[in-house]
Amino acid sequence: MVVAGVCVVGMLALLVLLAGSSNFKTRVQSWRFSSDVVVKATQGLVAKSPAVHNPVGFSTLEQTTVEHWDEHRWRVSGFVDSQPEGGARVRTLYFAVVQNAGSDWRLEDLQLQNVEAGTTAR
Repeated sequence: MVVAGVCVVGMLALLVLLAGSSNFKTRVQSWRFSSDVVVKATQGLVAKSPAVHNPVGFSTLEQTTVEHWDEHRWRVSGFVDSQPEGGARVRTLYFAVVQNAGSDWRLEDLQLQNVEAGTTAR
């Protein structure tokens, strides 16, 4: 009788540990990205946006803000310099929400604000 009780308690403890380990694994995976990795991924996605014409430079890591929102999402803000063909260089602030699902990065939201004109494009 005592042995059966110990076995039941042991099995329950094992189930609790296994349930907690998947939660722990998710937390570890979400924190494995340093700010510079998140910024580089975000800059790559922003550069591909049709609203950004001919990007020629991005803000440095020190000039960029990275906020870790939840397990797989970050909000990154900085600036991108672009130079449309035949035009002057334009600095645009960007506010991006990115998500990582394994090895793939996805742009959830991108807001752009032209610094000179003060207009917002989406």
